[in-house]
Amino acid sequence: MKKLTVTTLIAISIVMISVPAFGNDQILDATVDIILVRPASLAATVVGTAVFIVSLPFSIPSQSVGATAKTLVAEPFNFTFTRPIGDFSGDRMRSKAPTREPLPPAVEKGAETEGSSNQ
Repeated sequence: MKKLTVTTLIAISIVMISVPAFGNDQILDATVDIILVRPASLAATVVGTAVFIVSLPFSIPSQSVGATAKTLVAEPFNFTFTRPIGDFSGDRMRSKAPTREPLPPAVEKGAETEGSSNQ
């Protein structure tokens, strides 16, 4: 464990030294993305998939499987694999995310009385 920590600190130090202080931020963004963000978001995808599987007994009866899958699996997956390296804007992911139209409220038979309306 100590060897891994020392190796990680050395790698981060080398990366930080190699980036000029007043240089292009794209280099730093890409480096941080590759070394830190992508592995963390891959872990989030794996954990989100496991949590999604565990949540299925609760999301199936509430008919929220699609929303749960989007939040726990699709968004971390897209952040990990479809985003350009060094791009943290989020605009690309927001435009790709499918929008879900709200469903109209359910009207039960016999719930309406004469002269009244649900609208």
